[in-house]
Amino acid sequence: MLFGTKVPLLGACNFHTARDGSFRVLWDVYFSLSASVAVRFSRMVRSKEIDMVRSKQRRTKCYGFIPLSCFLLAASISSCGHIQVASTRMAPASAPPAIDVPGAQWYKLDGSNGRKFLTAVLRPQGTGPFPVVVVLHSAGGLGKSYLSLAEDLARAGFLVVVGCWQAGEARTPGNAICSEATPQAEWVADPASNSGKELIAMAKTLPNAQADRVGLYGISRGGHAALWAASTGARVQAVVADAPAHRPALTPAPPSSQDVVARLDAPLLILHGTADRAIPVEQSREYERTARALGKSIAVVYFEGVGHMPSLLPESQIEARQRAIAFLREKL
Repeated sequence: MLFGTKVPLLGACNFHTARDGSFRVLWDVYFSLSASVAVRFSRMVRSKEIDMVRSKQRRTKCYGFIPLSCFLLAASISSCGHIQVASTRMAPASAPPAIDVPGAQWYKLDGSNGRKFLTAVLRPQGTGPFPVVVVLHSAGGLGKSYLSLAEDLARAGFLVVVGCWQAGEARTPGNAICSEATPQAEWVADPASNSGKELIAMAKTLPNAQADRVGLYGISRGGHAALWAASTGARVQAVVADAPAHRPALTPAPPSSQDVVARLDAPLLILHGTADRAIPVEQSREYERTARALGKSIAVVYFEGVGHMPSLLPESQIEARQRAIAFLREKL
């Protein structure tokens, strides 16, 4: 912990393996850690948590300590091929050929209880740092449409993480890809602990990520997960929920997103089609009424005559994605 900031441990290969890019990884880690600590440090100065005004000498020493301590922290960790993310490890993984897109970097996160989360990272052009968006898929698992959405978000300037947060029980190619992730039954029993937080934690540690500017983009069941994550301590700054399954039609069913709306801790944009037969639009209207009554920051776009998941449907995806991107740019 540096100046009250919990810094996740990141691993890089040893310096002598230069041709695998390890030195660059270490250098990225150094700058990422330096930036996160410096942001926290500057906030502490402004809030008078520490008094650096009286002594120029003390100020100089502290500012010098920030980059030095970050570099020593990064350099002291040697876990070749892996990156530590809180209690999770991340290693390069093979891309699923059916859904891979140009520029995606694939990883596999090792979670608790032997769970593994296949994840893609898409980076925008430029050097950053970048705001981050984590995309959470629906009950059908990880498919090509979510990578297409991630591409649009990356083109808009976001560092995007899209991956398997759950292994649903429906027999789909997307769930087959996500078969090693958290089983559906565990999400039903405890959505607070199984709402994609492994991906969120990893996203905050990526090089050139703005760890304090993180948004969620959840679709259908992923919308339920995004609302639960943002209401149970994920510490994100914006949420887009497309056709969120507030009350999934399952037996047994997980608790409703209504159960935690009072704890929603981020601005929210809901997108929902009025002709949605999978998740009735009235669920979002009810959530909207409750959220507004509680004084939450919420915006809603209802797509007249449109069905389930406007962000993915050909007739509505352009407008839905444009509205989502504009919202995320404003809030992040």
